[in-house]
Amino acid sequence: MSLQSVTISDQVDWLAIPTPGPDSSLKEYLPRGFAAYLKILTPLGIDRRIPLNNYSFSSRSIDALNNRVNFWNTYRIVGGRPAPENLEPISYRELAASLGVAYDASFDAAAISRQYNGYWPPNLGGSDTLEAAFSQKLVAALGAATPTYFYGSLDDGNYHFTADNDLTDWLELGVAADLGPVFQRDRDYPSYAFAADHSWCLRHPEDAGWLLLGCSTQLRESLHTCAALELFDLT
Repeated sequence: MSLQSVTISDQVDWLAIPTPGPDSSLKEYLPRGFAAYLKILTPLGIDRRIPLNNYSFSSRSIDALNNRVNFWNTYRIVGGRPAPENLEPISYRELAASLGVAYDASFDAAAISRQYNGYWPPNLGGSDTLEAAFSQKLVAALGAATPTYFYGSLDDGNYHFTADNDLTDWLELGVAADLGPVFQRDRDYPSYAFAADHSWCLRHPEDAGWLLLGCSTQLRESLHTCAALELFDLT
């Protein structure tokens, strides 16, 4: 990584935006003034060996809980997710079709859980390999050598520790290609990653299974030509 820790002064002032309400458009999470706003779905994998039809999401009895534990042990499910090495990529388009729901900007990981009464299906999960491939494709469109700030906000639960073990916001300067290594290091995307010239801004709200991007029309068109990325225009 080419990252340098930077003292926060006024670099992130332009990110200050009103807190979106429950009915706000997702684009309200980003600074104003971009020509295009996109929702980019982060990758998912599936373990097709897991017979989901045999799985009970019920936890209302001791027997149901025991059956779930046995199922998890049999198929190496940890914390409700399959073993990363058993995953193969799956598109959200395929998932939407299998669930019989619309494939549009409202479809994401949260929408998948809603189809299972708020539970996560144990055959779906993520892995370092999937995230690395995803970030490489995204970075290629953003411009790998683009000078880029990476910002973690304590308010988003995206913090670093100080020498005194306190929680703090953080800011680092590197290039867009550092996005993948930052994810691998922190096990999460930064709250914001943005080009030093403010030509684009990537946002990751806390616990969201997607990224938001404000950018130029040219970058939007470039991203739409990348078949490996699933994204939607926000209006």
